Amino acid sequence: MNMKHLIQYKLLILISIFFAACSASKTIPYNARWNAPFSFVDEVKPDQEDQKSRLKYGIINDQEYVYMTFKTRDPNTIQKILSNGVTLQFAPEGEKNNAYTLQFPVLTKEDRKALRQIDIDMPNSLGLKLLLDSYNKEALWKDKSGSHSLNLVIPDGSIKANISLDHLGELTEQISIPLSLLGINLQESNRLGLNIKIEGASAQSGGGLSPRIGVGLGGGIGMGGVGIGLGSGNRYGNGSADKGVDIKLEVLLSKN
Repeated sequence: MNMKHLIQYKLLILISIFFAACSASKTIPYNARWNAPFSFVDEVKPDQEDQKSRLKYGIINDQEYVYMTFKTRDPNTIQKILSNGVTLQFAPEGEKNNAYTLQFPVLTKEDRKALRQIDIDMPNSLGLKLLLDSYNKEALWKDKSGSHSLNLVIPDGSIKANISLDHLGELTEQISIPLSLLGINLQESNRLGLNIKIEGASAQSGGGLSPRIGVGLGGGIGMGGVGIGLGSGNRYGNGSADKGVDIKLEVLLSKN
């Protein structure tokens, strides 16, 4: 390899490294608030927002639990959550990035089939309500001993998870996890890596088809309502709607 080709080769490597760094999600510092005490269902109000996905998130904790709330009115992000679920990867200080994983909601083939058949107004859709009810029955937890299916219907003092859609078309997902399941002792360490991942719209649909959510005239929920059905491709004019969500947080848990 002559000098000219060597320089071109090194330049190509540098360019590749640069674009790889740019495409990777940056880790965002986040300071969790203390549970004061109150119910996480009512009081964990998201205080940060991912600008690309319009996913809002908020995290609080106490001596025993970490509580997370995610909210969005963005049609594309709602579409991805309903069709592919949300995966949370936890990395306590000193642990690898995917040491603990929670997947919620867990979607079955039957869920996706039902979702494709829903073609009526939401959030007043009875079919969608029944589908969300089915989502709230199960989560999937993975730790050092393997994967475990969690029954969310029977409270056991462990992981709690709930997904809902209100009359204004805002989707809310609420999760609480015991710190003991993450191997965290606040007296020793209070740092927690959290990766919020949502697959792209067509990740599980196959054939380029994906469920869609469309907003009525003027972009408002009230004008024409919100409809969900089966569509092909992207109805919003560019390919960004199909991209997944990947938010990396470095959470500093509160010690009160």
